[in-house]
Amino acid sequence: MSILIRLAALLSWIFSTSTFGCAQHFIDGSGYSVTSASEDAGVLTINLAVNTASTSTPYGSDLSALVVTVTKTEKDSVRVKILDKNSKRWEVPRDLFTAGSLGTDSTATSAATDPLYSFNYTQNPFTFKVVRKSDGYTLFDSSGISLVVKDQYLQVATALGSDLSVYGIGESTRDNFKMSSGDKQTLWARDQGSATPIVNTYGSHPFFLGINSAGQAHGVLLLNSNGMDVTMDSGHLVYQAIGGVLDFNIVVGPTPANVVSQYTKLIGRPKLMPYWSYGFHQCRWGYGSVDALRTVVNKYKSSNLPLDVIWADIDYMKNFHDFTLDPVNFPQAKMAAFMDEIHSSGQKFVPIIDPGIPDDTNDYAYTKGLSMDIFIKDTSGKPYLGQVWPGPTVFPDFFHPDAKSYWGEQIQLMYKSYNFDGLWIDMNELANFCPGTTCLRDLAETCPKGGNSTTMTICCLNCTDNENSYDNPPFAINSADNHDAIYSKGISTTALQYGGLRQYDTHNLYGISESIVTNSVLEKLTNKRSFVLSRSTFPGSGVHVAHWTGDNAATWNDLRWSIPAILKFGLFGIPMVGADICGFLGVSNMELCARWTALGSFYPFARNHNNLDSPAQETYVWPEVTVVGQKFIGLRYRLLPYIYTLGYHAHRDGLPIARPLLMEFPTDTVTHNINYQFMLGNALLVTPVISKGATAVTGYFPRGVWYNVFDYSQILTSGAYLTIGVTIFDMPVHIRGGTILAMHQPALTTASARLTPFDILIALSYNGEASGELYVDDGVNDQPESHNR
Repeated sequence: MSILIRLAALLSWIFSTSTFGCAQHFIDGSGYSVTSASEDAGVLTINLAVNTASTSTPYGSDLSALVVTVTKTEKDSVRVKILDKNSKRWEVPRDLFTAGSLGTDSTATSAATDPLYSFNYTQNPFTFKVVRKSDGYTLFDSSGISLVVKDQYLQVATALGSDLSVYGIGESTRDNFKMSSGDKQTLWARDQGSATPIVNTYGSHPFFLGINSAGQAHGVLLLNSNGMDVTMDSGHLVYQAIGGVLDFNIVVGPTPANVVSQYTKLIGRPKLMPYWSYGFHQCRWGYGSVDALRTVVNKYKSSNLPLDVIWADIDYMKNFHDFTLDPVNFPQAKMAAFMDEIHSSGQKFVPIIDPGIPDDTNDYAYTKGLSMDIFIKDTSGKPYLGQVWPGPTVFPDFFHPDAKSYWGEQIQLMYKSYNFDGLWIDMNELANFCPGTTCLRDLAETCPKGGNSTTMTICCLNCTDNENSYDNPPFAINSADNHDAIYSKGISTTALQYGGLRQYDTHNLYGISESIVTNSVLEKLTNKRSFVLSRSTFPGSGVHVAHWTGDNAATWNDLRWSIPAILKFGLFGIPMVGADICGFLGVSNMELCARWTALGSFYPFARNHNNLDSPAQETYVWPEVTVVGQKFIGLRYRLLPYIYTLGYHAHRDGLPIARPLLMEFPTDTVTHNINYQFMLGNALLVTPVISKGATAVTGYFPRGVWYNVFDYSQILTSGAYLTIGVTIFDMPVHIRGGTILAMHQPALTTASARLTPFDILIALSYNGEASGELYVDDGVNDQPESHNR
């Protein structure tokens, strides 16, 4: 790249960072003033003109005229869009949200005739404020930091109440659930392992939930798919985006549960996953044959450990080519027979698929894609060339109208070969092993042809940097926490998708676009509720897929970090989420794996997974961990009727499965600062052991009666921290007084568990009362709408 362009990016960083102390400095522009305003059919339109146009480097010129539309979308939500008046700019496509109200035209609805909020604005400079009527609390206030709108730099902020706690904005690994002053979250999907804290990882979620000291909550979504930094600074939350429009959707709450329900009504309610997917999953990169998979399944059974799903990483493919089988270690007949074996035991199989298609004329997925003109293109109009596990690769464009037909045919051919049960879509940020913005084909023929996991990560193509303002925008977002180039570990942002869409705008949408197509294809193919696990996500992904937190490591930090990450995704509308139990990278050990197995048994999505170069860490490897698995995974299987009911509530109302304590006890301000305990639904309090060598764990018990899930010993508290002794085989789990749980009898698969009689566990409140709910269906029906409760 040119020195000039990188210097401009560096200057943008210096300009946005204080040289005096740690406070962030943002552009102090002259702002905009109102030139006219009108209201029609409940939509307020405000025209703005820039006060004094700035052409100051390195950000470029201000847009001269803006238009603001304020739409009362619902009684409990309002949409505020700030657009370029003179030309149309990129906006997130509505058809990504067909299951939510954002998928419709933003016109006023009858539900908004008596809104629960008020909208106010000032004339010069233009600022706006959204206030909840019931208590007069300000939900969004754009005053204090200038509104700046340039072609590749958009800045806006909201003032935060002095008593407001803020949660959300991701995806990144953080030590705390609550945001702190000085936190900067960069939103740019990146093939970056979650074992590295602070940095932007796989998905983009510009949504936060705020709760004040009175326990009143609200939420804000900035619907924008471009790269951005979101910084909490000096009582403000500041957005700095490098493209698109400012499209704010504000929900009024007032409870945290209301906020998540209102938010998921906008983006779409989460999918109810099949019953079997709530069981226990085992995976690793390194199961090198069908016999290896069979051995794992048999060892779980002989160890009296529950197991529902066995997974395969890229080991099963021929030279790491999608939709293929290694003919030596995974021959088709043997795979088909293995499917029959596990299916007869009520168990399932999930293989991985990456989006990278080998640039190989002997590969059907490649030649078919070429004939359908289905691949993302470079600026010359040729399929964009990158490199991942198969070697030189091209990438399907899931915005293409024929993408479903193309992808569906490949999956159908794979399914005919062996009837798998779900799919795991990985590397869909997009990931690319080659640095640089343009890779030439001159060396492609000499590249290794997949199959070697070590050499394939080394770029073998001739790649160069192009001097353009998309790959090197004037404002350098803080990617990788070091202002790394936005094409790093990905593809050029000049790459083009169907209709001339540019990766600069659509990059953060690749994961959700693949998720929508894959989920639809699999449901049509099986005529059942599908299960798809995706690494990259965006608002609305939970309608289609589950998620895991990616490449963590076998450390106590990673165990601890998994808890805030999972709670965040519950807020993001993706309740089916988990972390790799016992750690993906590095070497696990008995104590760490024992503690993690206990904790992971209460993840909504529970999967043990590790890396090719790491020693075995299946639950049966250490005798002590086997005992812990029998106890806690066994308890999970007994609790499946309750967990599945929580999945149904997530589907119906948007409520998370794993919940922060503040969601159940919002007026108890102690819960606003708890990072490492969580509620599973409304009834179970989980207090994980998160420290090496611990013989006791301290947790907060909100006001009420709590019963130990194993011996039913009682805690009666007005709200207090309590310390509980633990052995390696213990983790405190307590049932909330006033709740009722339906439970299975012990079983090793969900299919077997569903055949057992129910136990009913009644935990009385201090007043001697209890209530509960049970949702029952066949567990696989594509449309779980019978509402059998």
